[in-house]
Amino acid sequence: MSKSLEKQLEKALQQNELMAQNLTELTQQLKHVNEELALQREQNQYLLQQLFGRKKETLSPEKIHPNQTDLFEDDPSFSWPEQTGSQSEEETIEETPVRRHKKKGHQKEKLAHLPVVEHLYREENCTCPQCASAMKEMGKEVVREEVVYIPARLENHRHIRLSYSCPSCEKYGETSIIKAEVPKSPLSGSFASASLIAETIYQKFQQKVPTYRQEAHWTMMNFDIKRTNISNWHKKTSEYYFEPLVQLLKKALLEEEVLHADETTFNVLDSHRTKDYVWLFSSGRYAEKKIHIYKHGPSRGSEVLENFLAGYKRYLHSDGYSSYGKLTDVTSIGCFAHVRRKFYDALPAEEGEKKSTSRLAVEKCDAIFQEEKKLADLTVEERQLKRWEFVQPKLEEFFGWLRTLNPMIKGKIGTAISYALKQEVKVLNFLRDGRLVLSNNLAERGIKSLVMGRKNWLFAATTEGAHANAAILSLQETAKANGLNPQKYFDYLLTHLPNQKNTLLEVYLPWAPKVQINCH
Repeated sequence: MSKSLEKQLEKALQQNELMAQNLTELTQQLKHVNEELALQREQNQYLLQQLFGRKKETLSPEKIHPNQTDLFEDDPSFSWPEQTGSQSEEETIEETPVRRHKKKGHQKEKLAHLPVVEHLYREENCTCPQCASAMKEMGKEVVREEVVYIPARLENHRHIRLSYSCPSCEKYGETSIIKAEVPKSPLSGSFASASLIAETIYQKFQQKVPTYRQEAHWTMMNFDIKRTNISNWHKKTSEYYFEPLVQLLKKALLEEEVLHADETTFNVLDSHRTKDYVWLFSSGRYAEKKIHIYKHGPSRGSEVLENFLAGYKRYLHSDGYSSYGKLTDVTSIGCFAHVRRKFYDALPAEEGEKKSTSRLAVEKCDAIFQEEKKLADLTVEERQLKRWEFVQPKLEEFFGWLRTLNPMIKGKIGTAISYALKQEVKVLNFLRDGRLVLSNNLAERGIKSLVMGRKNWLFAATTEGAHANAAILSLQETAKANGLNPQKYFDYLLTHLPNQKNTLLEVYLPWAPKVQINCH
């Protein structure tokens, strides 16, 4: 073979090798692009689900598209039919209508506690249509009962005290004067009564009405109350009366064996931080004293936790946020609801994906929650024993199954698997004590009270205002958890605390006997 042919052959082989390398590189690039495209589609699908999809984290019937709201979701009588076989077009299904019977006496029960005002209707000059004789009463009947709304009103209560002098002393040129004692108002020099301040607190923190809308409300009632006045009332009463009570609640809370914690952002205008935080610490589900304490952080760092929980060495439920893992003296209990949520967010958009990994994971999580739900009414000791018998094997099987999956899976399902395995030890810690629970939903529900208010208030103008908000929310949510009417409770506190003498503050905590009697 001539040298020229050898060179041509060698050149052709080099070109083929180069083309093969290019093809490999292009194949890798295409694979990478497809992976990126799949991730983008998944993210897009997730965002669509958040905007337009079902908010309830339950597995919907397969025929409903994940981004389509169920038309019958709000109808408690509707349920999807079980598909036991195919139906031909000619087949007709006869459905027997279900008649709902109203509960007898239900309306009477609702009206029983309301004061009754009777309207009696008479016939004037009632004569017989046949003989024109005067007719006499023979009986009466209740035609209907209706609830009438009586609008609130404002009154000017003028407090006048009498002075007394001694006529006997006056005969000898001496003066002896006594003035009647007048109960103190919550804020000296202010026209605000305990009931008025309690109403503004109720409107803002329970009904989520911001102060500028309250200002308009009071104007319509022909009384001018500025929003700045309302904010100052809340800050001052919090400083004088509420914060000492919150400190007592904190002391009682840190004596509990089981706690829950969560945090959320809160905008404070005079803060140098981009975001401030409010933390929530709650007593456990099975605690005798139900306590919720909100604390303005202001950061999300572990130093806030270490400062609040100084000396605490028991159990703390939380989510997977890293700051909770830095607590050395506390036994962290992971939230299995967060584990489930990660897999729920990874559910595929395509219909028919009934056996996807994410769906199987959610179903396994649901089975574990159902098993735990059966133990709610047992004693602490019985619950712990039953958990080891029924719940622990399912948890071990679930995490064992996750370890058999491909660790290189990307996207939301990969994130969900990784998150679950990282939380495994903390989740299994809940088996240590029958007073522990499988999720941190108690704190998650508690923090929603602030989140819903935040949508209306938007921000706190000052750090002092943020502290006042936290103190008031602490008392309000603790009062509600202990069966009190929060409006009555704040009225009670603002009436009695300014006039208390040599009385321990413990008698004003939500579970105190007198408070329970007067504030239900």
